[in-house]
Amino acid sequence: MHIQEPATHESEAPHSVQDSQSFPEAKDLSQKDLSPENLDTCQCSQAALQMALIASGLGLWDWNLITDKTYYDPQWKSILGYKVDEIDNNYKSFEQLVHPQDLPRIRQVLHDYLQGCIPVFEVELRMLTKSGEWKWILTCGKVFQWDKFGKPVRMVGTHKDINQDKAIATQQYQLFEQLQTEIAQRQFSEDQVREKSQQLETTLEELKYTQKQLLQNQKMANLGQLVADMANEINNPVSSISGNLHLASEYAENLIRIIELYQYYYPTPTPVIALHLQHLDLDFVKTDFLKLLWSMRAGSERVKEIVFALRNFSTSDEGQMKKVDLHEGFDSVLRILQHRLKEKPDRAEIKVIKTFGNLPLIECYPGELSQVFMNILTNAIDALEERMKHDYSFIPKILIHTEVVSSHLSLVNNNEPWVNDKLLGKKHKVIIRIFDNGKGMLPHIQRHIFEPFFTTKPVGKSQGLGLSISRQIIVEKHQGKLKCNSQLGQGTELVIEMNTTARHYAAIRKHASF
Repeated sequence: MHIQEPATHESEAPHSVQDSQSFPEAKDLSQKDLSPENLDTCQCSQAALQMALIASGLGLWDWNLITDKTYYDPQWKSILGYKVDEIDNNYKSFEQLVHPQDLPRIRQVLHDYLQGCIPVFEVELRMLTKSGEWKWILTCGKVFQWDKFGKPVRMVGTHKDINQDKAIATQQYQLFEQLQTEIAQRQFSEDQVREKSQQLETTLEELKYTQKQLLQNQKMANLGQLVADMANEINNPVSSISGNLHLASEYAENLIRIIELYQYYYPTPTPVIALHLQHLDLDFVKTDFLKLLWSMRAGSERVKEIVFALRNFSTSDEGQMKKVDLHEGFDSVLRILQHRLKEKPDRAEIKVIKTFGNLPLIECYPGELSQVFMNILTNAIDALEERMKHDYSFIPKILIHTEVVSSHLSLVNNNEPWVNDKLLGKKHKVIIRIFDNGKGMLPHIQRHIFEPFFTTKPVGKSQGLGLSISRQIIVEKHQGKLKCNSQLGQGTELVIEMNTTARHYAAIRKHASF
C-alpha cells in the first residue's frame, strides 16, 4: 500500500528497515509440546502469546508497510475457515478477502490513522470465508516501528470475529425499526381513533342538544296547548262566578238594607228573633259579609287576569311571525309571576319598575319571546331571593327598560349591508334591558351562562336550558342579540336587541357573503 506522507508518531524504539522485515515463524505452536522444559525463553513468549490469542478469539497480523509482507497467524486464518497454507502472507491477500464495498472505507481510515488524524486504526469490515459467506470482522492496529525519517514501517494488530454480535445488532435494529413502524402506525391509528372519537363526541353532544331542544319544544308546545285548554276551562266557571258575585253583592246589600229598615221601624223584636240575635253579632256579619263578597270578586278578577295572561303566553305562533305589543307580553308574564313577586312572611316584596318606551308593533314570534321574558325574569327572581336569604335589609328590585334606537347604535357593532337598503327603508332596533340588583356573577360563571345544561342552581331546581334556549330564540329565530352584563355585588343585566321588523330569509340571502 502506498503511503503519501510521513506520520507524526514518535518511535517507541529505534529500528532499522532491515529489522522490520523479520516476521515471526509462521508455524502453529499449538501443535508442539508447549511445556516449559521443551521451550526456550523466546519460544515461551511466543507460546504464551499464541495461547492468549486463541483464548481471546483474536487473530494476529503483522504488516511491513515498506515491503507489504504480512504475517497472519493461524488463529487469524482459522477465523475465516482457512488453513495456514491457504492464505499468502502479503497485504494483497487481505484486500482480496475484503468486501468491495468496505475496501474504500478501510483505506480512508488507514490513511487518517497514518496521517495522525485518529489515535488508533480500528474498523469493522466484511471478509470472505472459505465457505463463501461474508463474516463481520473488527480489525484494530497500531504502528510500532518507524524509520529514522519518522515514516511508519511496521504495524501490528488483531482481528476479531464480531459476526454474531453484528447479527444480533442487526436483528435488534430491525426489531427497533419494526417497533418504530408499529408505534408510528399505532400512533396514527390512535390519532385517527381520537379524531373520530372527538367527532363522534361532538356529534353526540349536538344530537343530545338537538334532542333536548326537540323535547323542550315539544314540551313547550304541549304545555302551551294544555295551558290554553286549561285557561279556557278555568275561564268559563270563573266568568260565571265573577258575574254571579256581582249580583250576589247587590242582593246582599239589598237584604242588609231591609234588615236595617226592620231594625229602625221595629226596634223591639219578638222573643224568638231576640234569641237568635243573642247568638249572632249582626253588625259584624253585615260588615264582614260585604267585605267577603268584595274579596271574592277581587279574587275572581285576579283569576281572570291570570287566565288571560296564560292564554297570551301559550299563544301558538303557527310558524309565522306576528306584529305584537311587547309591553303586553311583559304584562302577561308579570301577571303569571305575581305570586313570586308579592310580599311573603319571610321576605319583602320584589318591586318591578317599568320604564317602557314608545315602541311600535314588533314583528316576532310572540309566544317564544314571552318564554324568553319568563326565563330571564325567573332567573332574576331566583337571584333576588338568594340575596334576601343573607341580607334582611335588602330591598329587591327588577328594572325593565325598553326603547327604540337607530341601527348604528347596536350593542355589538357589525357591518350589515342591508341596513341602509333603500328598498327596506330606514332600520331601527328595539333594546330591552332587564336588570336585577341581586348578588351578580363572577366573570368565569358569566362566560358560561348561555351554554346548554350549565347552571349554578341546586340539582332538581334547574336544568340549565333557560338562557340557552332564550339565546337561540333571540339569535337564530329573530336574528337579534342577547348580552349579559354582571358585576359581583351589584347585580345582573340581560340586554336584548331586536329589529323592529323581521329580516326575511330572501333579504338575508341576497346580502350574505356566502
